[in-house]
Amino acid sequence: MKHPDYAYEHLQRVGYDCHYDGIAQFVPVCPKCGRYVKADAKLTTDISGPVGTNATCSKCGRVTMPFEGYFDHADYGMAEP
Repeated sequence: MKHPDYAYEHLQRVGYDCHYDGIAQFVPVCPKCGRYVKADAKLTTDISGPVGTNATCSKCGRVTMPFEGYFDHADYGMAEP
């Protein structure tokens, strides 16, 4: 079953350091079936978000996790690059 948007509120997040763009934050669930996914160790992004797939779902295969946006390093307690 696909997670409704409000269900994402209490789920864990996955963040990738994109240096000067900030931290790219994702919800690690499959957009097709709603299962938790295994996020890739690295990903490709541009200013609008992820490029290509970035996780593997045990049921659906390669998918793109829901992208929440870029966040400031300070929000993660990290020093600026």
